[in-house]
Amino acid sequence: LGSVAIVGGCGFLGHHIVKRLLEDDTVTSISVMSRNPKKNLFTDSRLSYTSGDITVRSDVDRFISAAKPNVVINTASPVAYIDHVHAPDYERVNVNGNDNLLRAARDIGSVKAYVYTSSGPIIAGAGGAYDQADETYPTLAQQGPKAQKHGDPYHVAKARGDALVLGANDPAPGGMRTATIRPTAMYGEGDQQMIANLLNVHRTKQQTVWLGDNMALMDSVYVGSVARAHLLAAHGLLAGMVDAEAPKVDGEAFNITDDTPLPPWTFFRLFWIEMGDTTPLSQVWMIPSWLTLLMAIIAEWWTWIFSFGKYRPKVLIKERIEFLLYTRTYSIKKARERLGYTP
Repeated sequence: LGSVAIVGGCGFLGHHIVKRLLEDDTVTSISVMSRNPKKNLFTDSRLSYTSGDITVRSDVDRFISAAKPNVVINTASPVAYIDHVHAPDYERVNVNGNDNLLRAARDIGSVKAYVYTSSGPIIAGAGGAYDQADETYPTLAQQGPKAQKHGDPYHVAKARGDALVLGANDPAPGGMRTATIRPTAMYGEGDQQMIANLLNVHRTKQQTVWLGDNMALMDSVYVGSVARAHLLAAHGLLAGMVDAEAPKVDGEAFNITDDTPLPPWTFFRLFWIEMGDTTPLSQVWMIPSWLTLLMAIIAEWWTWIFSFGKYRPKVLIKERIEFLLYTRTYSIKKARERLGYTP
């Protein structure tokens, strides 16, 4: 891999990628840019950290010029389901930020491979269900204005960033090759979202109330597996430049999951049991799916009206609730075959 530059390398996924890079003997240097390079830090002679904002072109240019990377990995993004008032940040980071980074990477001339952290649910339209969806399913960026208007802002921006990166692929000799990684719901060390929420539910003894009938299937993925997939994609992009027989990775997206879909509350309950929960299923109250969805719709409208369109509910966010009610699973056949990925 040589010299690697990673944007967002102090975040949940980002620092796991840095850890994997430090274990890769082909890596000669690692340059990390983060808005707050003060957490999830490692110490190594090959590793350097710098403060910067991917949405600021001068920050990006300065970072790439100093790193002169062979490989660029972009994991930067606000977390999902933030309030409406902050939703424009999704577009700024995932679209404008990617554009800044792609331009800087092309201009420096040293970058051969560019890998972007996308998201599996960028194919998730409002109310839609799918089982073992592969990478040919149309994303929200491809489903037209109506889908983008009604889609979750996080996944719409991720879809647009995904399309931008794949569209920048240049397989010509000396060109910069690109790929995107599409993980589903991540868990693992350092998780401040899924596991933190599950821990809070356990502490407040709310695990006896389940939203929905727990009949849908949900994919999840260990964050370390997602980090490994990024390195596999980078290696695959470089291999394709020197080996005509190598599996095609450039210009491609790859779903990444544990490949063990479970009903959502069955999955969450595994964590609660590890936390010491002994509640029998006979004491669990399941709110019917139709009522759960109605509650979410009412909560969204109520919050939107009384916050003058600025905020979202803390729990009953419609797009989030849909992942509890509709089967949404992904095929990782392509990642297995072309990247050599195994969960």
